[in-house]
Amino acid sequence: MKIAILGFTKVKYMPYMNFYLDQIDTAQHEVHLIYWKRDDMSDSDVPQGVEGHEFDYPMSDAIPLTKKVPGIMKYGKFAKKALKKINPDFLIVLHSTTAISIYGLLKRKYKGKYIFDYRDITYENISIYRRMVATVVNNSALSFTSSDGFRKWLPETSRLLTSHNISNVSLRADMADSLPREKHTPIRIAFWGLLRGKAINQKIIDKLGGDDRFEMHYYGRTQGSMSVLMEESMAKYSNVYFHGEYFPEDRLQMAKNTDVLHNIYEQSNKTSSIAMGNKYYDGVMFALPQLCTKGSLMGTLCTKYSIGLECDPFDADFADKIYEYYTSLDEAEFTANCDRELERVLKEVEYGNQKIKEVLHNV
Repeated sequence: MKIAILGFTKVKYMPYMNFYLDQIDTAQHEVHLIYWKRDDMSDSDVPQGVEGHEFDYPMSDAIPLTKKVPGIMKYGKFAKKALKKINPDFLIVLHSTTAISIYGLLKRKYKGKYIFDYRDITYENISIYRRMVATVVNNSALSFTSSDGFRKWLPETSRLLTSHNISNVSLRADMADSLPREKHTPIRIAFWGLLRGKAINQKIIDKLGGDDRFEMHYYGRTQGSMSVLMEESMAKYSNVYFHGEYFPEDRLQMAKNTDVLHNIYEQSNKTSSIAMGNKYYDGVMFALPQLCTKGSLMGTLCTKYSIGLECDPFDADFADKIYEYYTSLDEAEFTANCDRELERVLKEVEYGNQKIKEVLHNV
């Protein structure tokens, strides 16, 4: 069987595709990956046993939708051409924008012959886009959403399951020798991923920068105003560090050099308030206490499972709350809490794995 996976970004920014690849025997099936190289920075290799089809068209994430449309259309044209050449029997479509770019194929030729992975809210405020996404879900053999908070934008159907943004679970075993952790001062607070949200990060840096109880470490890709913020913050504060881009395999060492995980996003951002980001799972997997936005879905879960601190950088005592939380933490108890949450998540992941195998078996 021929299977094509379609993603809307670079290989290294799609670790969640392993959720599907792990269920496919590449020795028995011909697997293709159609992906988008959106900048000139280095990328991870295409997974072994998979044939890559690269759409090379740089486009900033920071530009408005109107300027993104030409790139989206060109990706769709490239993907359709690749699919015509490959002629796969089954598709795995990552991201709603990817799905919309090949909407006609999903509605007709591949109806019931694809898995749809819904990663994030994009343009669902546009009613026609929202209806098209609903059609994509309803026409799929199986769909996944990365957060239960996104379900309000999606149709109610038994074919829609919850996935989790957790990857490389084997790293948990590699971390075991370092757990429970020893307390460290100054407290090393780290963010990793795509750096967004200048206003909220400006506030966090202003609250913690220059406070000798803390160090702030940022790892990841920056564009526009966030690049300027990193440069200005390092020049102003001796305890703020920007380390640049990293590869997925770097996360273990980053985690070992971290005491608290920065998982705070803009409070006014409706998407981030209901999203389940990779860092939530990194915090659980690496047994790292995490700081989450007060009132967000991830913050609610951190409180429910006692694996992090809900907080607001605009509170006057923001820094003191973090310091008190960390210094009073029982590391052994905290690690046990993370173990229980990891077990819950992995049970849901395994259920999804079984459903993927069933769908592929019936193609």
